[in-house]
Amino acid sequence: MLAGDRQLGKLAGILIAFIGVCSSGAVLSGEEQDVGLRPGVTLTVTDTFDGRPFSYQVTGITRKENYQVVFVRYPSPVESELPQNNIIPVEYYLPTDVSATGPKRPAVICLHILDGSLELVRMLGSVLASHGVAAVVFPLPYYGERGGPSGPRDILGKPQRFLRVLEQTYLEVRRATDFLASRPEVNPQRIGVAGISLGAIVAASAAEREPRIWRAALILSGGDILKIVATAREAEPLREFIGRLSEEERAKVIEGFREADPITGAHLLRERALAGRVLMINAAEDEVIPRDCTDQLAAALGIKDRVVWLEGLGHYTAIAALPEILQQTAGFFAQDVPEELQKARPIAESPTPLNRIAACLREMTQFYMEEPRAGTCHILHLASEVEGQTFDVLLIRGRGHQFRLEGQLGSFGRVMAGQGDYPWLVARTGKVFAGEPGAPLETKSPLTYVQGVLLERLRFTMLALAGLAGTPAALEPLLQIKEEKTQEGVSLTVWPAGNESSKITLTFGGLSNMPNVVGIALTDQSVTIRIKSWQLHAPVSAGVFSPPAGDSVQNVSRNDLYRMFGALVNFAAEQFP
Repeated sequence: MLAGDRQLGKLAGILIAFIGVCSSGAVLSGEEQDVGLRPGVTLTVTDTFDGRPFSYQVTGITRKENYQVVFVRYPSPVESELPQNNIIPVEYYLPTDVSATGPKRPAVICLHILDGSLELVRMLGSVLASHGVAAVVFPLPYYGERGGPSGPRDILGKPQRFLRVLEQTYLEVRRATDFLASRPEVNPQRIGVAGISLGAIVAASAAEREPRIWRAALILSGGDILKIVATAREAEPLREFIGRLSEEERAKVIEGFREADPITGAHLLRERALAGRVLMINAAEDEVIPRDCTDQLAAALGIKDRVVWLEGLGHYTAIAALPEILQQTAGFFAQDVPEELQKARPIAESPTPLNRIAACLREMTQFYMEEPRAGTCHILHLASEVEGQTFDVLLIRGRGHQFRLEGQLGSFGRVMAGQGDYPWLVARTGKVFAGEPGAPLETKSPLTYVQGVLLERLRFTMLALAGLAGTPAALEPLLQIKEEKTQEGVSLTVWPAGNESSKITLTFGGLSNMPNVVGIALTDQSVTIRIKSWQLHAPVSAGVFSPPAGDSVQNVSRNDLYRMFGALVNFAAEQFP
């Protein structure tokens, strides 16, 4: 329905590959217990929404640091003409302290975005499990292994199939509810649903049709599907599909949209929404789900004044707020975790790989986002060889817009620049170009002329890193991490799960939060970066932000210097595509 959702999946993948893993947030204490889920076991669910029992088989288990993933397969309640579409492969995320006889915990059904990418909902499932909430993730009809050669495009092959898929999706949410309600570790009265973008629209309509759904979290959602389809650029394939239909078929599809629209059945969910059991998180500048569509659904649910708006973010740039979204959503469902399970996990005597990388991420984001305390500065000194070019750079960040940058910047040559009371730059000849101290200050930011896309990318990345440093489970299911002891200390190698072509290796010395060496291995290139110095809130030396003393000083326009600073940064960014 929202074809552009694949960009969300791509952005998530880029973010994952860039940042690696991060530390554990609050997790629950206890030891793993046997709940009867072992590979090869087949169990039957007798109490179902349609009165038809079904069986599920456990095909495998993967154990993580704070949770486990149980792989289960069971039949869809709807039989289609495509055999593989009739079997649902489910990933069941379980906290490590579950017990068949212990307190029962809440559970959540997580629904994915339109392109079928499961990365975002896997992240959500693992964060939920790390907060003591069970979760299930599965591909919707015709997605992933359930689809044919054309995947979900087959949905648009026939109008009858399209209409059947809408209903099949809701019935599969009800079957997932049956599965969870049958589990001895789950409280059948506290089953929820959560979705992102298309998944959120489906989640709202499914919750309306399934009265057993206790809570619903709708992320980047809205109503008035016909308006979304008519206006969103991403809905062009769907508009083309509708345009090819006969008048009679088109009328049936439009009527199917109206029936599927969460606004149509909002009255069935309104009581739960008014009781605080529906959470809506939306991007204030969403270019796919218009704000008016979100307002319509929220008003129909009676919670228009409770929508959580992500100010300044759009449908795709909302990825910058992903950690905040995951934490808020997990907290929303974790309200139903029994009080006796709400115990903090003891801190390990030695840092785990996840915790170590998290501490590294926190310090990285502090350098960029946190201003040094009065009388201090942040210091970064790193060196690298990139395609035969030498980079050896010292960056000192002060309060406000104070900074000092000096060193060798590849083929660009030797650089020395900074800003204290005014901006300055040292030419290769040794001449100091100084921003006129007495001139009106048009701007104080040395990044004024840096390419806007670079600044936006950096801002989104740092926001995500800052949040993910406290949200470990969000990335754990998508990445592999290997720890090795070396003469230099501890080496941690991180790579995306199932793809060893790109790896990042961090080598730590002693108990330092920052590595001494960072190795980046890509398919066709390898780069080693040595961190010579890293300090936060270090004592600042007098005059460190002033230009070197000398007789050769020329006053120039401050804005001209800011343009030069922008050229330096833009050039450096081009060296690391």
